[in-house]
Amino acid sequence: MGCQKAMSRRGFFAFGGTAAAAMAVGSLAGCAPAETVPDASSVGGALDIATYADGRVSAPELEASLAEANPVTEFAEELSFDVVVVGAGTSGLPAALAAHEAGAKVAVLQKEAAPVAQGMLAARVAKDRSTTAGMAAYLRELHELNAHRPRLALLKAYVERSQEALEWYEGKLAAAGFDACKESDSKDHVYDDGNCYVEGLLFPDSMQAPTTALAEQGAKDGIEFFYETPAVQLIVEGGAVVGAVGKSGDGSYRRFSASRGVILATGDFQNNEAMVERYVPDAQDFNRKQMNKTGDGHLIGLMAGAVMEPGSPSKMIHGGAGCFREEPFLAVNMNGERFMYEDVPYGDRNTILRDQPEHRMVTLFDANYSEQVYGWGSDPTVPTVANGTPEKIAGFVENGTLLSADTVEELAEAAGLPVEATVATVRRYNELCAQGEDADFGKASKYLRPVDTPPFYAMPREYAVSALLGGLVVDADGQCENAEGKPIEGLFAVGNCSGPFYGRYDYSLSTMGLSVGRCITSGYLAGQAVAKA
Repeated sequence: MGCQKAMSRRGFFAFGGTAAAAMAVGSLAGCAPAETVPDASSVGGALDIATYADGRVSAPELEASLAEANPVTEFAEELSFDVVVVGAGTSGLPAALAAHEAGAKVAVLQKEAAPVAQGMLAARVAKDRSTTAGMAAYLRELHELNAHRPRLALLKAYVERSQEALEWYEGKLAAAGFDACKESDSKDHVYDDGNCYVEGLLFPDSMQAPTTALAEQGAKDGIEFFYETPAVQLIVEGGAVVGAVGKSGDGSYRRFSASRGVILATGDFQNNEAMVERYVPDAQDFNRKQMNKTGDGHLIGLMAGAVMEPGSPSKMIHGGAGCFREEPFLAVNMNGERFMYEDVPYGDRNTILRDQPEHRMVTLFDANYSEQVYGWGSDPTVPTVANGTPEKIAGFVENGTLLSADTVEELAEAAGLPVEATVATVRRYNELCAQGEDADFGKASKYLRPVDTPPFYAMPREYAVSALLGGLVVDADGQCENAEGKPIEGLFAVGNCSGPFYGRYDYSLSTMGLSVGRCITSGYLAGQAVAKA
């Protein structure tokens, strides 16, 4: 197929794929059904994917990625390593560092010009402050919150080893001279039979800074980084993954042999529209917070015999920074209309907003917010619950995140809402509050508090995709499995390229920082496992 280009409404991508089973450079275990394959004459060359096996990869998915289906047989350079990590992010750096620490010669292929990472908070289970029964109960809680769909072995690995992984991670940061992190948002999960204490490690300026620091230190320590060199296919011999093909900016290819294995750490696939449509259709209409997350790792893994986790992956679609994220104050859409019962968890609101104009909502409340929050049993001083102390409110108003006005009319105008409709909505809501029951949407009566005392506040929120949490089926070490449930020699996947770790339709916020904590832990465990292979 070559390396032709195609425009997407989410960005500019190259397309191609991996190798055929009969070729020494690679093996194609699964692609799209034959009817979805474009005519070879229309794409500039014969496709070496005659059947696309069992339909696990489609032509549109490949077109939106950097993966290549045609077997690459000519290389400008051939390099040999013990471990090749694909992706220099939140999971990829721990994987590379752990493998290198265990004595492996490591290469990291990164399609961007630098490391890339998102998020701010990493959670870990503090085993030394928890009971055995409490950790088992927390394991069960995670499984239940995710509709009983995750692999218990993956959750158990996180519960039992996240403290070890995060303490190791902190040690690596200290060695790199990075100290801009602190404990935050800890939570004690208390059960009838014990407790499980979860600690948060906060990076105020996002994960980008620590990830960059670790990459710089890793390069000094001997890890070889190849930036602007995406892995476009895996090299498979005798059913085992023995390396990856990297593509340079000039269009030439390098063969990266990996005697112990390849770790896929490329993040999610939110910018690959065909994959989103296939796996998480509920997320299609939302904007995306990330760029160039085109599922490259998923696709080259699938074409080497791996399989995607069953069912629809969880989606993380949140409404951005601001106050009172969880609190059930009055909410209106961009037409100034109330559209839901507001006592729905923050992480679940995106599905309701899917059908609202611009996928936006505006939370409205008044000067009595503190009394109201305390009244329904919450606490405006707790950042993970309310995030609305008077000091924070004043700060949000000052920087424009939160809007304030002396009248509802002025507030609606400032928030870009239709004034007449918004005033009518507030009037109707206040009537329901006076009646003591929500006859319109059924919100619990204890949350019915009027919006009638100035100053009035408006917290606009646009919901957009942060991550799509589904990947290749792996075991507790991150080793990929094939369609028969057997391990694929030499192939591992970590972070949002692996699963099933989640399973609920939306990412649960019961453990703040679980996503980043899990990414670091899975990278650390896979790096150790591959180095020992």
